[in-house]
Amino acid sequence: MKKNCRICEKKIINIITFNKVALSGLFLKKKQIRKEVKYPLSLGVCKKCKHIQIQNILNPKKLFKNYDWETGISKSNIKLIGELLVKLKNIFNLSHKSKVFEIASNDGTLLEKVKDQYTKNVLGIDPAQNLKKISKQKKVPTIVGFFSLLSSKKILKKYGKFDFCIARNVIAHTNNPNNIFKGVRNILTNNGVFIVEVPHLYNIYKYNQYDNIFHEHHGFHSLKSIVTLCERNNLKIIDVEIIPSQGGSLRCYITQKESCLKKNNKIKTIINQEIKLGLYKINTWKNFVKKINKHRFNLNIFLKKIKNKKKNISAYGASGKGQALLQFCKINKNLIDFIFDKSKFKQNKYTPGTHIKILDPKFINIKKPDYLLLLSWNLLKEIIKQEKIFLKRNGKLIIPFPNPKIIVK
Repeated sequence: MKKNCRICEKKIINIITFNKVALSGLFLKKKQIRKEVKYPLSLGVCKKCKHIQIQNILNPKKLFKNYDWETGISKSNIKLIGELLVKLKNIFNLSHKSKVFEIASNDGTLLEKVKDQYTKNVLGIDPAQNLKKISKQKKVPTIVGFFSLLSSKKILKKYGKFDFCIARNVIAHTNNPNNIFKGVRNILTNNGVFIVEVPHLYNIYKYNQYDNIFHEHHGFHSLKSIVTLCERNNLKIIDVEIIPSQGGSLRCYITQKESCLKKNNKIKTIINQEIKLGLYKINTWKNFVKKINKHRFNLNIFLKKIKNKKKNISAYGASGKGQALLQFCKINKNLIDFIFDKSKFKQNKYTPGTHIKILDPKFINIKKPDYLLLLSWNLLKEIIKQEKIFLKRNGKLIIPFPNPKIIVK
């Protein structure tokens, strides 16, 4: 069990230990179910910097060598990418001369958009072997591997420095974020911009989003924690915004410490909001444990009451957070008939730990569930637009957070 903070290296205090769980991103073929392995999972808080993080660290190759999340399947995600690129053009002068590098470039969706609309000078890096084929089809040059200070030296030697480095939903996935920040400093131009997106700890606590806790998520970031990472690695944060991604995320704009770009007052405003909510207090996280346990109990009762009325419940979204929620709450095929998901990688496989079959969403109106538990609850608006037929025939959606509730047409 990890005892030292992934940011400041000081002592971690344990706040909750879950039962052993299967890896949330490892979807199973039927023959693999018997051999499934479960791992310990604990959450802790740094005694000094108050950073929230898991304490059970697994080999990253086990977690990310094959990765079943595709950026391009979510319309909401594509919209967020488009908005980001417009801002980079209007505020930070993204142009045909710019060089853009993406860490954890996934299926190449973002860099494809950059290449088609802004500049051909793009490069991605991602450890997932199974996504290489997709990024290659999109003609996005991609290095298969993990980004680090060491890999940045090789990239610098071959490709030179970059005007933009983008890391969307990846900093939380690494056990050593300092290494990534050091690597970015190494390849970022003097007035280049490093864009970091992370689920905001503020929302995780306020709205009880404990489904974010799984082995692939090593840390849970406040703005203060991003500021600390910058300070430790000779970078500075100059702007920040709250975006709807992942149920509420921070999008941080970071530059070299020596950059002439000036800081925005929004940074201080958001840190004050974090202080007011108590995110830097140990007692806040002891209270979080009580909130988690109460919600787990209430969600189970909520679903069982529906089931007792002879209604059929399925779920939408085989997301990592969804698999964490199902396992924490011990919700299995006794309560949930099927999971529907758009990813071809996941369809006709079974969920980790709970072994519920995953189907293409086109089967929703064939299986005709009465209720859909939204495991990808952060994509609510997109799912409502997509599932008009289900809602028209009086199908109901269940939103699990902050408290379980039913949404009808």
